[in-house]
Amino acid sequence: MLFASIALIVLSAYLILIVTFTIGWKRIPYFEQKENSNPMLNISVVVACRNEEQNLYQLLAALKNQTTSAFELVLVNDHSTDNTRKVMESVKSDFADIVILDAEGSGKKQALKQGILSAKGDLIITTDADCIPVSTWIETIGDFQLEFPSDLIICPVSMSGENTTFDTLQQFEFTTLVASGAGAAGVNMPIMCNGANLAFTKDAWLNSQHDLHDEQISGDDMFLLLSIKKRRGVIRFLKSSEAFVYTSTAPTLKSFIRQRQRWTSKSTVYTDWQVIFTACTVFLVSLIQIALLAFAIYDLSYLYLFVVVFVVKYLADLLLLSKVSGFFELKHTIVNAFMLSLLYPFYIVVVAITGLISKPTWR
Repeated sequence: MLFASIALIVLSAYLILIVTFTIGWKRIPYFEQKENSNPMLNISVVVACRNEEQNLYQLLAALKNQTTSAFELVLVNDHSTDNTRKVMESVKSDFADIVILDAEGSGKKQALKQGILSAKGDLIITTDADCIPVSTWIETIGDFQLEFPSDLIICPVSMSGENTTFDTLQQFEFTTLVASGAGAAGVNMPIMCNGANLAFTKDAWLNSQHDLHDEQISGDDMFLLLSIKKRRGVIRFLKSSEAFVYTSTAPTLKSFIRQRQRWTSKSTVYTDWQVIFTACTVFLVSLIQIALLAFAIYDLSYLYLFVVVFVVKYLADLLLLSKVSGFFELKHTIVNAFMLSLLYPFYIVVVAITGLISKPTWR
């Protein structure tokens, strides 16, 4: 049966990916800071904000409470219509080196570009206004760069939310993305990163300017990673609980879907074969599960094949999640991974298709 053969080939490709990511994760050593460390780097933290009046207070408080004050803070107000600009101005006295800019271009990518170009630091760290870094965040990244000089450092991001099923499933889904990106970097095939917690040298960014696809409203992080990768730059994942940034779960299903559509919309311009292979494999293994369920209405043998594909994929996902659950503080991994596996095929197919045909905007 041709379809069964195709299903098993795709499933095998998926297994190879997950096993590879798991091996990559295990290869990455935990980074431990040296006592009495004092990073001797020129570091700039760049944050682009649009209508983030409520979230910005928490981020700025977290930055004020960092274990090091030796960094430049660059805040870019991207045409906010609320009090974001006033919030920025209100903390000027809290930071020894702070720059507040009003975006000249349109959109987040242009705002980040303006902030990075104006930054004085040799090492740039980016995050989002709705994120909260741990107190050791900047110091840990600086120490890591001194010990392991890198062109780009993929840093850990975790989701925090209420104790609801929706929030828990978001946390697990997001963790699979972050862990897969980390594992891929661990076997020298980086395919994913998140601008919510990313560090890179300014020289690396300047050398990648022509590859950042300004015509795309998002993807500054991914395009930077792929440009540095193409030039064979050094890309590492920082495995340390002292470098975490926490972001909130999406409050509604609609906002969650829109965020994922934004992430998907830029995939049409990717040319890296490892990224394309990974995306296609994940999409196809989900599509095949849906197709098998549909075919099972007419032929029960397809239901048996669906069970095989579902169980094998679930066990593969569980393999990766079990290895990273301690680092990302996941709970009830077996049950929650199973629940996610039930919903994931439908979610990924809908998001992939609508993300490619929609025109997402940055709020």
